[in-house]
Amino acid sequence: MNEHPQQQARLFLPVLLIALALVVWFGFQASQLNQERSQLANLRVNQETTYQNAQKMRAQLDSLAAGTQKLASAGNRNAQSVVGALQQRGITINAEAKPAAR
Repeated sequence: MNEHPQQQARLFLPVLLIALALVVWFGFQASQLNQERSQLANLRVNQETTYQNAQKMRAQLDSLAAGTQKLASAGNRNAQSVVGALQQRGITINAEAKPAAR
């Protein structure tokens, strides 16, 4: 019976060290994930202005292309040549598309 308490005493320290290591490891991982999450949120906020500007530019380009298509449909030769060049490059213009909300 004397060996049983000694065996428990010998196992206590390694088990304690393993449990402590796991707690430290999980804490480290949690802090790293939290830091990366914060950095991703900052990146998204920083890109929001650029995205809004790109949306505005896209709406302006779509409006310009629709206007050019309407001119080409009305018989304007320069607009027809521009629309023809765009079609050769595989770009189609939908003149009746609703303009994007600004």
